This record gives sequence, structure tokens and C-alpha cells, in this order.
Amino acid sequence: MIRYQKNRLVLANDSKELLEKEAGGLPFVCNFNESNVFIGNHIPWHWHDWFEINYTERGSYILQTPEQTLEIHQGEAVFINGNILHAYDFPADGGYYSLSCDARFPGGEFGSYLDRKYFSPLLRSRSLTVLHIKPDSERRISLIGYILKILNLLREEPKGYELTVRQIIGDFLILLTEEAAEILARDQAGNGRDLERMKLMLDYVYKNYAEQIGVTEIARAASVSTRECTRCFKRMVDRTPVRFLIEYRAQMAASLLLGTGHSISEIAEKCGFMSDSYFSKIFREIYKCTPREYRKAN
Repeated sequence: MIRYQKNRLVLANDSKELLEKEAGGLPFVCNFNESNVFIGNHIPWHWHDWFEINYTERGSYILQTPEQTLEIHQGEAVFINGNILHAYDFPADGGYYSLSCDARFPGGEFGSYLDRKYFSPLLRSRSLTVLHIKPDSERRISLIGYILKILNLLREEPKGYELTVRQIIGDFLILLTEEAAEILARDQAGNGRDLERMKLMLDYVYKNYAEQIGVTEIARAASVSTRECTRCFKRMVDRTPVRFLIEYRAQMAASLLLGTGHSISEIAEKCGFMSDSYFSKIFREIYKCTPREYRKAN
């Protein structure tokens, strides 16, 4: 089944997306995501245990990870490994399919024979975080073909379709391992410490953005210095902690403007802005219009 109504993420305490609940017991979930249903045409920083395969049906979007920024166009796909922080921005109207899958689905429990032989080297790689798949070679065209087969199965749901999806995902991952051979050959431990710190600090921001907090409090959430906190944010999300906090406050304010009848002043206060004028200045800077104009236009 493909879900067409998603307009927000369900996040746990540490910015982890709760895909298990959304899947309702299945080891995978597929959504069709449209840019115009997300506040500010933006999907905030998050992560999940499950790996993700996206296919762009129309338009384009910008995918950000701590290491890189990719522009994914119509007809292209992208693989996002599990436990990778990522965010999306949509420069214009667009839509893409997102298939998220439990790593145990294709090969069984972690450490099983199939898992060790075919899937662990890819799905637990530190070097392979994201792979952009353009239809510019025979192998990449085949990878996109596998994705389209899966989407057709999820639309029609013939008897036993879950088992067929499992087989095709396995074929996709084996072929993807060939495509990513050079990256996997130089696999290394990577810096998991920054990821764990970011999870703690993002959790703190998401819970306390309405309070008068700053880099000192954010750093304290991960037991690091303010300098290390800033370095971590710059490396992982290409923003300072304060800038990330400001943008998140504006994002939450945009949600309240559309979802409640609160006044502009009430929303500014609820989202941690010190004054209406500062709120309007920041909102205009990010959304290119005043809060009042944004509410009226939407």
C-alpha cells in the first residue's frame, strides 16, 4: 500500500522518525510525499533505523545530509542508508515516492547467513550514507526499474505481493552493492560520536525551542563545550546551533499560523521569539513574507 496523506514526521525524543508505527506491522512503508503539504516546503532534520529508497515522480528536491547536498530530479532515485541524518527542501512543486524498509526484511535477523553474505556490508556501511541514482548507465537504469516494479506491486497488491517486494528489494540491494563497490572498498569506522551528540542536541532543541535557550544550553544537552557544539552543528547540518534554533522556531510558528487561530503575538511568544518585530523580521527572512501574509495566502 502507498500512503498519500503524509504531511508531517512522527518523531521520537531524539529526532528519530517512528516508521514502525506508521508501517502498522509491515517491515516496510511507502509514502507519496508532495512538497506543498509540508510547512515551508521543508522536511526537517531527522533519521531512522530503516534504509530509504526514494523515486522522484515530478519536479525536484534538495536532499541534505551532514556530508553532502544533492539535487534529485524527476526520474532519478536516491538510496539513504539507515541512521543517517537528512532533511529535504523543495524549490518548487514536486512529488516523490519514499520506500522505507527494515534492514532485516531482505536477509532475516542481523547476523544470519543471508544478512552476513549479501546485506550487512551495504546496510551497515559507515562510508555509504547516500547514493544518487541517475538513469545514465545500464546498471542504474536497472536499479530504477526495480523501484518502479515495487511501486506497481504496492499499488495493485496482488496476492503474496509482500513476498515479491521482499525478493525485488533483495535484488535491488545486491545490484546496489555492485554500484557502490568503490565506496564500500574504502569503508571505515566513520564518526559515530558526532551523530550521537547531534541526536541529543536536536532532541533538546525540539523539546525546548519555546524557552529562552542558546548555544550554552544546547551544548550542555550533549555534555560538550559550546565550541564543540558549534563545530558539530556546522559539520552535520551546515548551520550554527543558534541559526538552527531560529529556523526551527520559525517552522513551528508557520505551523501554528495555519493550524490555530492564535494571534501573531501569541504565536511569537509560544515559539520563543522575544518580540513581535523580531519574529516578523525572521519570518520574512525565511519565508519571504510576513506572518500575516503567510496565514492569508495559505
